[in-house]
Amino acid sequence: MARVSVVTPDKAVACSLPDGISGQARSTAYLAGPKHPLHLHCHAIAPFDALRVGPHQIDCLAYVWQGSVDVGGHRLTAGSSLIVEHGAALEIAAGEEGAQLLTFTTAVPPQQVRAGGHVHLLPASAVAQVAEMMRGVGGGLHFDSACPTCELWLHESRFSPEFLTPENETRSPHCHTEDEIIFIIQGEARLGNRTIGPGTALAVHALTMYTFNPGPQGLTFLNFRPARPGENRRADGRSSNEADGWERMLGGKRPAYLEPA
Repeated sequence: MARVSVVTPDKAVACSLPDGISGQARSTAYLAGPKHPLHLHCHAIAPFDALRVGPHQIDCLAYVWQGSVDVGGHRLTAGSSLIVEHGAALEIAAGEEGAQLLTFTTAVPPQQVRAGGHVHLLPASAVAQVAEMMRGVGGGLHFDSACPTCELWLHESRFSPEFLTPENETRSPHCHTEDEIIFIIQGEARLGNRTIGPGTALAVHALTMYTFNPGPQGLTFLNFRPARPGENRRADGRSSNEADGWERMLGGKRPAYLEPA
């Protein structure tokens, strides 16, 4: 497969519910099957219909893209997220406006499996936020791979039009030391001569150099990793530890997870 795969909403394929998920929803596959190390599906859940995630042998991370869901006695609105670890199960019911739910998993269980068996709920208001990482850039950390029973990672990045300086627009390409999925929530990204908008997913293989810039109205995207991020390596020879950078910017603050009632 290509080292960077771009899947726009019109290219996502209608499918049956993936392994480990049952219930009522219209599902589409962005990234699925053995050729993709990381999987991404989107589930359109009608008002008051429900999905059941788990029990399964692979941890599942879900993000409420649109609408709201009721889970374990809690209401999770758009921008919220949750993890159902392997061996655990959770019913997710859409609210009165329905919901669009993204699910991220690995294609196969990791070689070294943590204990599993738990569910973590993260309301949008409890995401650990960094107001300004640099001029025009903020972000939020959903899951930090620090849990003793699961190791999934999810952060969101927000680029405002202030980021679009000549220096930033020509910055060095970079790569990461693990596979990743990027999903555009709002705004647009310019990838070479191509402009991509909300609902577009990018699958980027580990150690693949790439770069993109926000559009004139800004950009917000999710970034999923199967484990704690390692090095961020730039084509100009500079490098940094990405997870350490998040910890430093957050100053010890962590997302505040809830447990189902």
